[in-house]
Amino acid sequence: MSDFFDNAAKEWDTKHQRVAQAKAIAKIIEQTIPLTRATKALEFGCGTGLLGFNLIEKVGEMTFSDTSRGMLSEVENKLKISACTSAKIVDLNVAKIVDRYDLIFSSMVLHHIADHKQTIADLSQSLHPEGYLCICDLDKEDGLFHSKETVPHHGFERAEIKQEFQNSGLNVIHSCTGFVNRKIINGQEVDFPVFLLIGQKK
Repeated sequence: MSDFFDNAAKEWDTKHQRVAQAKAIAKIIEQTIPLTRATKALEFGCGTGLLGFNLIEKVGEMTFSDTSRGMLSEVENKLKISACTSAKIVDLNVAKIVDRYDLIFSSMVLHHIADHKQTIADLSQSLHPEGYLCICDLDKEDGLFHSKETVPHHGFERAEIKQEFQNSGLNVIHSCTGFVNRKIINGQEVDFPVFLLIGQKK
């Protein structure tokens, strides 16, 4: 799967819906969570950092993490261009998440991970008390969204992810449809809603 993302990295930001979704999700996060220059944030599965770069000026420190070296290379280039000095990059192929954060967010990543329950639990463990976890992903669908590639999950039922938040010591404080992706499939436009769940660590 990393090969797919490595090859797609340079053209990743050219897709209008990806850019629009990142902006929409970032706006909701800003409106829901008190972000300050003291906030230490992590984007898990950052890709090219589309979501993180929408929030980077609202927090004190941003860490971008991913398994795709191609994607991380794009993040590194963006950081050089912006001359940002308050950001870090973590290559999850060779390093683990060891720090604690006030905010962890992830967009369209969870459905690529087989053991999504353990991932939610691990991310919760990486939060400071009263820290926030934001998960953005596809609502349950019939597999059309990823018709050209194999993924472990074709989206999720929101109730399932809410339960996993609770199992991992998180109180769900916000739940909404954050964006609606649209694709033309067999000549017809099909909607793929994307949920945003925000939990606060107990």
